Amino acid sequence: MERSCGDRTVMMNGRPVRYIDPLSDWGFKRLFGTEVNKGFLLAFLQSIFPDKEISDISYMKPENQGLTRSDRHAVFDVACRTLRGERFIVEMQKRNQTWFRERCLYYATFLIQEQAVKGRWDYSICPVYMVSILDFEMEHSFPEGIAGRTEGKRIHRYFLKEEDTGELMTDRLGFVFLEVHDFSKEAGDLVTATDKWMYVLKNLARLTDRPAGLQERIFIKLFEAAEVAAFSPEERKQYENDMMTENDYWNTIEFARDEGMRKGLDEGMQRGLNEGMKKGLDEGIEKGLVTAATNLKKMGMEINAIVQATGLSETVIRNL
Repeated sequence: MERSCGDRTVMMNGRPVRYIDPLSDWGFKRLFGTEVNKGFLLAFLQSIFPDKEISDISYMKPENQGLTRSDRHAVFDVACRTLRGERFIVEMQKRNQTWFRERCLYYATFLIQEQAVKGRWDYSICPVYMVSILDFEMEHSFPEGIAGRTEGKRIHRYFLKEEDTGELMTDRLGFVFLEVHDFSKEAGDLVTATDKWMYVLKNLARLTDRPAGLQERIFIKLFEAAEVAAFSPEERKQYENDMMTENDYWNTIEFARDEGMRKGLDEGMQRGLNEGMKKGLDEGIEKGLVTAATNLKKMGMEINAIVQATGLSETVIRNL
C-alpha cells in the first residue's frame, strides 16, 4: 500500500512525472554526487558494505589524469573517500559494452596510482572499491557444473583470490556490481537496506507516491529531494534537457546501427545469390556493422558507445 501525498506530478516531455530518474546522468549525480545530498551516498555505501564503519565521506574530484599529460584520463560519476582513507568510485551504467569489466579495472587504477608518494614509500595502499549500478544484465562465466550458482543473484562482489584455495590476495581492491535491471522484488517484499536501495534505483522514476515500506528517514528525505515539482525552473529545464539528450543519443545510435545492418543485409542477400547464401549474409552483416560504425564515428560518437552499438572491437573502430 502506498502513501498518498496528493497530486504533485508535473508534465515533462509530454508525460506526467513526479520523481527524477536516478539512472539518468543528471538525476544520479544530483542525488548521489552533491554535498547537500551526501547522506544518500553515505547510506547507500553503508548498505553495500555493512562490515565497514563508514561514518562520513568527502567527495573527490571526478576527473583524474594519468601519470603524464599524454596518458588517458578517467571521468567518474561520483568518487569519495572515508575518514580512514578508503576510496569509492560509484557509477551508473545504462548499457553494456564489450570490455566493461576491464574498463572498471582500468578506472580503479587511477585511485591506486594517486596514492603514490615521492621518496621512500612502503606501498601501503588505502582500499579502493568500485561500485557499478547496472541497468542491464551482466554476462557471467563459471567453470562447468557451477554456472547456476548466480541464478537470481543481483549483487556480485569480486576480489583478488588464489584460484584453488580461495585465499584472498588483498582486500584493498574490490568491485561490486548491482544489476537493478531485473530486480523483481515488490515494495512489500523489501527486507534489507540493499533491497530498498535497489528498489528505489529501479522504480523511483515511475512512482507517484512513496511506498509504505520505505519509511526510514533517509528515504523520506530522498523522495523529497527527488521531487521534480520542488525544482527551480532552471533545474527542471536541466533535467528535461538531459533526458531529451539521452533519448536522442541512443535513438541516433539505434538508427545508425539498424541502417547499417539493413544495407549490409541487402548487399549480403544480393551477393548470396552469386556466392552462396550463408557466406554472403555473413559478409553482408559484417559490412553492415562496419558501415554503422563508420557513420557513428563521423557523427562524433564516443568509441565506447560505438563498441556497444555494433559489437566491433575498439581497435577496428579506431582504424576505420
